Amino acid sequence: MFLIRFIFYFTLSFAILCIPIGNERQLFDKLYALVTPYAKDAVKTTKQKISSTKRYSKKLYSNSEPAQETNEDQVKSKMSSVSKKKIIKNNNIPPDDIYTEEEQERLRRVLSEE
Repeated sequence: MFLIRFIFYFTLSFAILCIPIGNERQLFDKLYALVTPYAKDAVKTTKQKISSTKRYSKKLYSNSEPAQETNEDQVKSKMSSVSKKKIIKNNNIPPDDIYTEEEQERLRRVLSEE
């Protein structure tokens, strides 16, 4: 339906614009002569706005990244957050926790259910 309406209105518009006005000029030529200065101004303004937007975007983007130096980052040992950790060796020593007989039985039940 859309395509049929489009073709109909396009044909109607084309027929209206082809009506001769005089001196072998059509209505389209007269409208073209009237609209051309405004269209050129609109295109010129649009191009200026696009170029200024490009410049502004490049400026904004270039300011968003920090300046990178050629030297690599270095960490001073005094400023480092890495600390040496004590290594705990497991020598099969039983834990220091002391469980009652009842607690041991509950632990066995819980472990056997899994």
